Amino acid sequence: VVGKNPNKKYDVSPEERAELLKKTNTNVTVEVVSDFIWRYAKHKFASNNKIIFYRGIRSWEKDGKDERKLQILNTWGPLL
Repeated sequence: VVGKNPNKKYDVSPEERAELLKKTNTNVTVEVVSDFIWRYAKHKFASNNKIIFYRGIRSWEKDGKDERKLQILNTWGPLL
């Protein structure tokens, strides 16, 4: 899943990133999602209660604060 935030300006668009991922690994399905990733996963994998998220970050100093907020949303969001 490639996240798309309509409030962000990207050097490489989420759609372009998705295409690059599809070209480099033909054994994966890549989708661009504009909503919270947990909502997508909950809908897509409703019958499977074991969902694991892997996220890429630049460094904790650059992305840590925002990643912590997302962790809380992704952990508590499905329960609410």
